[in-house]
Amino acid sequence: MESSRGELVNLIEQKKIAKDNIKQAINIANIHPAPKAWFDFINQLLLWLGCVSLGLAVIFFIAHNWSEIGRFAKFALVEISLIFAIIVYVKTKPQTNASNGALITATLLLGALMALFGQTYQTGADPWQLFFNWALFILPWALIARFTSLWIIWLALLNIALALYCDVNTNPLSLFFTNKVNPLWLFIGLNSFIFTCWHTLSLSRTWMKKTWAIRVIALVTGTLITENALLAIVDDYIIHTLALPVWGVFLGAIYWLYRKVSIDLFMLSGACLSGIVVLTAVVGNGVIFSGDGAEYLLVSIMVIGLGSGSAFWLKQVQQEMN
Repeated sequence: MESSRGELVNLIEQKKIAKDNIKQAINIANIHPAPKAWFDFINQLLLWLGCVSLGLAVIFFIAHNWSEIGRFAKFALVEISLIFAIIVYVKTKPQTNASNGALITATLLLGALMALFGQTYQTGADPWQLFFNWALFILPWALIARFTSLWIIWLALLNIALALYCDVNTNPLSLFFTNKVNPLWLFIGLNSFIFTCWHTLSLSRTWMKKTWAIRVIALVTGTLITENALLAIVDDYIIHTLALPVWGVFLGAIYWLYRKVSIDLFMLSGACLSGIVVLTAVVGNGVIFSGDGAEYLLVSIMVIGLGSGSAFWLKQVQQEMN
């Protein structure tokens, strides 16, 4: 649909389609969704909202009535709901919206069951262990189901567990470095490794080829690397860190993968945005404190110039795609 839309826009811009025939061309290109497409979209939307709402409803019901419900009733409610969700997944056809929705509900209920166990018996475990064990227990489901959304949830749980772990341990990299190192490197390493594995495996596995999943992972990884580069610039320790070289390698990899190997405007747009932010921070950090008010104008002109240049380049890439 995106390709047909882009081709039609180019034809209209080049005035190869008469104004009187534009509406007919749009209908022939089948750009506007048909009534059946709207029905399928609404049907899937209600299914997913229902599955997620069911899992959250059980959690909120127990939390709201915590003092009124006994411990065995709490466990019974969560476990029966979890078993029911698993039965629905087993009985339905694999790789369908119904089975995937049941699996998401089961994932939420499993986390609720683990939290309920820890809160009821006061195990004394740190909060990061809850999310880590939650991710550990749903890993077999993710491997068997090969469901992209479940893998993204698994990745989110790992990042939350790592964030809570770093919050408890002030120096999480003490085993490898004597001096305190920015824990942001742990997140960069984790998400970069997953991004590399996902991109490599997607070349041979159909279920991993969904564009939105690799874009989400790349967005998280790119945001972390850009943030680390900004911290290096603001804290004035550029020479003593690998933040900027790693940032440059990441941008180079994105350019090579999604410009030379295959074209993806979303990835290239994110790389352009990261480049604008970091380059502006480098220049701004050097001139803002010079004492002259003209530096703000310089930074503004730089942002406008970089943004306009990026838009022009992306437009050229889009024309190459069409």
